[in-house]
Amino acid sequence: MSQTPVPGARGRRAAGLTAALVLALGPAVTPTAAVADTSDEAPPALNQVFEFKNAQQPCAPPGTEVVEREPWTRSFLGMDRAHSLSTGAGVEVAVLAPELDSSGPALDGAVTGGGSVDCLGHGTFLAGVVGGREVPDSGTLGVAPDVSLRFVPTGDPNTGVTPPGQIASGISTAVEAGSDVILVGTASWENSGALDSAVAAATEAGVLVVAPATVNTARGPMAGYPGQHPSALSVAAHDPEGMPVVGAPLLRADGELTRVDLLAPGDLTVGPGPGGGHVIGSGSGVAAAFAAGAAALTAARVPELTAEELRAHLIATAYPSPGGAEDPVNGGGRVDLMGALVTGPSGESVTVAGERFTPDPSPRGSLEAVPTAVTVGVFTLLVVMCVLGAAVVRNGKARGWRPAAPGEPVPIGPPPEREPESRWR
Repeated sequence: MSQTPVPGARGRRAAGLTAALVLALGPAVTPTAAVADTSDEAPPALNQVFEFKNAQQPCAPPGTEVVEREPWTRSFLGMDRAHSLSTGAGVEVAVLAPELDSSGPALDGAVTGGGSVDCLGHGTFLAGVVGGREVPDSGTLGVAPDVSLRFVPTGDPNTGVTPPGQIASGISTAVEAGSDVILVGTASWENSGALDSAVAAATEAGVLVVAPATVNTARGPMAGYPGQHPSALSVAAHDPEGMPVVGAPLLRADGELTRVDLLAPGDLTVGPGPGGGHVIGSGSGVAAAFAAGAAALTAARVPELTAEELRAHLIATAYPSPGGAEDPVNGGGRVDLMGALVTGPSGESVTVAGERFTPDPSPRGSLEAVPTAVTVGVFTLLVVMCVLGAAVVRNGKARGWRPAAPGEPVPIGPPPEREPESRWR
């Protein structure tokens, strides 16, 4: 089946307009509030990279601007909090893409096999999303900034079209190189036996394959492969409001619904591009890159997880989907970095061993003293009532149980003993 790829994900939007919307989104700012941003300095217009383009279309222009503001994805995912627990150190992620420019400051020295050319810009952007390093005066940062990246050339550098055979070969190459996570940057709209076998072999070797759930074609979005393999983590894109970009279920060629495991940011996202500056990227491939970064963080923190366990863990700890774990649009829900890092493989909370916490005593006393005070108070009241009752009985006997006359003193002490009267008087 032959399809003509569309030139660039979300290519119908003007790059300047999308950049203004995205870059206005700072930490804890909603998209609605971002439109009303009244800052004196307007964000610069950024170029957009392509997932696909026509063969006659020029290459994506390089990034020329470096923006200090944090993009919406950084606060939305809680990346800074997640980095207090894991940065992906010790984990290698293989990036399967046509080209990758690793000469920019965010990727300099972080990529094995990277070059200095990327006509589409897509591979460079994906690598920056996964493991871009911190750069002075830049608000962007990779999901796993200490991860090791390996570039595996896969796909046509001029169009982005990636046949299933090339993806299968790229997966095998990454497994042989010892990668821990494999990011398929561009999905194929066709499957093959070789691709299925490559994913199965990677899983058997303990390597998680992360792939886009869908792929853009001239006929619209279609199911993406190898994302439909049951052992692969299939990821779809959501927008800055957390809503899925592909809002309706898709049918595969076999009549089954397209499987989505997770949602991750994949619309109006900002990251490093060719030339070292910032660019705009969109699509399920971008979403898969965010999920691959999440997998790297989790694998570094819980290295004993197998590929199947790592996949299941990311799905189980996601923000739940309203339609359940098998929702054909939302999948298991939106990826949750902190949820994946603080929840153990069996679902229990991961805590740090230490002594049991004992709070300092309150200046108002301990809560445990309240029951004791109540008991003592009740006992004291009973004693007082008994003493008063005894006095009443004693005084009543002294008067012969007649009421006291006005001015009559109340006798104190026991009543005087009376001599018995003679019965013979």
